[in-house]
Amino acid sequence: MAGGRVGYLGFSFHDNKNVFRKIVDAYDNWTLCQIQYNFMDEEIKAGTCGLAYAHQKGLAVVAMEPIRAGRLAKTPLTIRKLWDEAPVQRTPQEWALRWVWNHPEVTLALSGMSKMEQVVENIAIAAYSQPNNLTAADLTLIGRVRDTYVALNAISCSGCRDCMPCSYGVNIPRIFDLYNEAFTYNSAAESRSIYHDPMMTREEERGDKCTKCNQCLEVCPRKLNIPEELGKAHSFLMDKPY
Repeated sequence: MAGGRVGYLGFSFHDNKNVFRKIVDAYDNWTLCQIQYNFMDEEIKAGTCGLAYAHQKGLAVVAMEPIRAGRLAKTPLTIRKLWDEAPVQRTPQEWALRWVWNHPEVTLALSGMSKMEQVVENIAIAAYSQPNNLTAADLTLIGRVRDTYVALNAISCSGCRDCMPCSYGVNIPRIFDLYNEAFTYNSAAESRSIYHDPMMTREEERGDKCTKCNQCLEVCPRKLNIPEELGKAHSFLMDKPY
């Protein structure tokens, strides 16, 4: 920077892909960006399009949540059976990390590790993971796993955010995401804890603030009955988290 106090500038991103492009284009000397990226999140937030755009612009890309906060390591039986079909056996977390590192545009993967065993395991996986290292059969299997996870969702919301902003402040995609994750990753307690925490989900954004004005029904591309689903999600998430 002009004053000499900052040599390299980067940003962490948590919005949609259109906003991502605007931020990238707003400054000519970004060094890096940090985006959420894993095989379940190719189409949300910056996504694969954002990854490619940042790389094209010369930014280093740091991929956060490669194992989706550990959720992709906690596999339900239906997912475990799919992984077991692979000719080369790998742990679910290895599959998730290798998928991220398979993309040459990814400069660094940030994997949250809470135990020394996880540090050792992730370093070992990184040692032999390379870009374009997964086979076509590997990628097909990962696609089947992704589709199976999606099928476990309670609501078929794609997170497109066409329903936003809600005139009454309800954070519709956020609520549906927490609700779906409770079923997809068998993490009801975690979803409920986040929903109850006013620092993570503001009270004025919760599902009970829906007035059933039905404006969201007119714009939802999947024709979801959003007010009805919000009621179900709110009731479920308001149960005691523990």
